[in-house]
Amino acid sequence: MSEADKKATKVKSGVVKRLAKELAMYEQEVAAEQAKVQRLKDSGADPHDIKYAENILAESSAMLPDTRQRLEDALRELQGLLEEFGGSLAGSEELAQAEEQVAAVQPLFA
Repeated sequence: MSEADKKATKVKSGVVKRLAKELAMYEQEVAAEQAKVQRLKDSGADPHDIKYAENILAESSAMLPDTRQRLEDALRELQGLLEEFGGSLAGSEELAQAEEQVAAVQPLFA
């Protein structure tokens, strides 16, 4: 196994990990913004404030499908690398990290 193959696997694992964190962050942000909009509506806040909060919610919500698609693509690429290099990576730290990322993210797409 070449160092380039190890590096490629490590980079792809990092991309999957970063995108999974990004997706979780956007999901938390959407939930927080939904709660904020509801709180503003319940308290009878100024319509302008409600509209502004709804715009922020819409922007956050718009990021979810794109981030999810990028994560799915990155996962597919990582799985392809594991199929290609899996045998030659046996016992390596890079293989363990890649398999860990695949196991963590795969349930999101099941």
